[in-house]
Amino acid sequence: MAISCTDPTLPSLISSQTVDSCRSLSTLKQTHAQILKSPAPSPDLSLTTKLVASYGRFGDLGSSISAFNRCGRAPDAFLFNSLIQAHIFNSLFGSALRIYVRMVEDGIVPNRFTFPLLFKACSSSFMISSGVQLHGHVVKSGLESNPFVAVGLVDMYMKNGAIGSARMVFDGMAERDVVAWNALLTGYSQNGMPAEALGVYNGMREAGVDVDFVAVASVIAACSQLRSIHQGKWVHSWVVKNGFEADVVVATALLDMYASSGGLDLAIQLFEEMVIRDLIAWNCLIACCAQNGMIEDAFKLFVEMQWSGLKPNGSSLAGILPAVGRFGALHLGKSCHGFIVRNSLELDEFVVTALMDVYAKSGDLIVARRLFNIMRNKSVVAWSSMIAGYGTHGCGDEALALFEKMQANNIKPNYITYIGVLSACAHGGFIDKGRDYFHRMVHNHGILPRVQHYTCMVDLFSRAGLLDEAMDLIDAMPIEPSAGIWGALLGGCRKHGHVGLGKYAAERLFELNSSDPGFYVLLSNIYAAAGMWADVRRVRSSMRERGLWKPAGWSSIEIGSKVHCFISGDMAHPDTNEIYKKLEEVMEEIGKAGYVPVTKVVLHDVEDDVKENVLKCHSEKLAIAYGLIRTSVGQPIRIMKSLRTCEDCHVAAKLISKVVCREIVLRDAVRFHHIKDGVCTCGDYW
Repeated sequence: MAISCTDPTLPSLISSQTVDSCRSLSTLKQTHAQILKSPAPSPDLSLTTKLVASYGRFGDLGSSISAFNRCGRAPDAFLFNSLIQAHIFNSLFGSALRIYVRMVEDGIVPNRFTFPLLFKACSSSFMISSGVQLHGHVVKSGLESNPFVAVGLVDMYMKNGAIGSARMVFDGMAERDVVAWNALLTGYSQNGMPAEALGVYNGMREAGVDVDFVAVASVIAACSQLRSIHQGKWVHSWVVKNGFEADVVVATALLDMYASSGGLDLAIQLFEEMVIRDLIAWNCLIACCAQNGMIEDAFKLFVEMQWSGLKPNGSSLAGILPAVGRFGALHLGKSCHGFIVRNSLELDEFVVTALMDVYAKSGDLIVARRLFNIMRNKSVVAWSSMIAGYGTHGCGDEALALFEKMQANNIKPNYITYIGVLSACAHGGFIDKGRDYFHRMVHNHGILPRVQHYTCMVDLFSRAGLLDEAMDLIDAMPIEPSAGIWGALLGGCRKHGHVGLGKYAAERLFELNSSDPGFYVLLSNIYAAAGMWADVRRVRSSMRERGLWKPAGWSSIEIGSKVHCFISGDMAHPDTNEIYKKLEEVMEEIGKAGYVPVTKVVLHDVEDDVKENVLKCHSEKLAIAYGLIRTSVGQPIRIMKSLRTCEDCHVAAKLISKVVCREIVLRDAVRFHHIKDGVCTCGDYW
């Protein structure tokens, strides 16, 4: 039987529970309309309180405020609490605090539920000063001993990084339940203090406090931060002993801990033993494999997850796309692109930005820009990524033009944006522009230079041979120079043959990190280029004494879905004979076009004919030859190289591109070289 809107029994039929049971905004509004049309007196405070809270939960803040204002009765603390909660639901944290001020001004005394809500607002908006003031109000209200309020305080201080204040509140609590201990434990873990988190965990056990899955997950996260696989195994055994291993949250935390602590095999074993594997667990293992360089394995898991009936989301792609870009696996990037289109994820800006980055790092800047152009709402992350892409591809003018366009679109650059801008200046040799942008970063945008910005500037000056200016900047820095800064200076010294300053930079590097063979090799190369063979032998002897060796450089080319790797003088490929035959043909052709081996790059005390034979078999030349055999006419040849390409290979690649009429895209350890018709985008400046 339908209920008339004027039925006198309506107020008794519509209660707080009725409002709570509304599962949609439209149902809630229908229920509210029935209440308003009733001839009965205004709804009681309890019902209005529920209406205010429910509207806030559904995101209709206007109706929430309207219900509060039309109450018709003097509001109490519970009604104000609901209005505060409605604003917090809608992330209006400052407004929530202003409602509290109005509440106090109206003479309403806050209760034990008021302050935890306000502390949540302060936590979410990092308003520590407001949180401290509220702490004073708590004391004045006599609620400091209330465990519910105290836990809110601990959580607020922890989330604002005020560790000491959080600990003081915790230590002053007369009663500490599991929730209080968890707030302290989780706070330490989330603030990067894993040792302190483990101390709290031990304190819980000594105090006989029951440990729940929240505490266990936080402890495992602490072990992950410490990279302590031994401690993690101990916690794992405790988890099994106490029956927590079936909890998917705990199991996923253990999985991440093993992977980040160097126990990826244990992570995989744990994953295979999990009774329930939710999307988070799959995403975690995919990301772990990708971060450990196991790109093919990560992609297989990505496919298996779909076979299991789970649909990947943006987080799934976020775990795999950065690694795909880092390793330049273009065929996997294209597969991910297809998945994104088929599953209508093109509107997810984060996913599209990551995909754009994959194409840029895989050498296809055209597709990267196309994705950038179709993005409707471009955040600073998307702009910064595209600017950085142009910079590493040697397209400095395009990078800087895009940066100016970004500002014209009222997008404020951040410190990451400026890393891309300054890097583009360094790669392009834009000395004056680099100085100008560094000045604008500080004075126009109020961004204090970080070590990455100083590294870009030192690199800019060092590449250009302005080694004195680079050294002046290092001396004037308000922070300690990093290995990257000294490495940039050392690279400049090698390029411009400055032996004395190169030795000084190398000594500073050895003080910071004496176990990186790359630094020794750079110094050895400086000595070799200067013909100082005794010093070369001394540096190499020092490397042997420390058990260091230079890893062999390699170049790879992707044919279809398979990656083929080559090292210098490689004879292991099944098509070796065909490759070397093609290489001889190509070298003969470029010889006719004017190629002269750049023998100075062979830093060994041997005759020139030996040096020429060494140069002929460099890994990138072998990869290019194989690409000419196995790719279609007119198709770009894309080469990945683990080290910086040498001057001779660069000269040879330019001539090869001209005589065979093919574009060669070479990504080395520092940048991209787009070589076409005998010309490279780097302008022979790298």
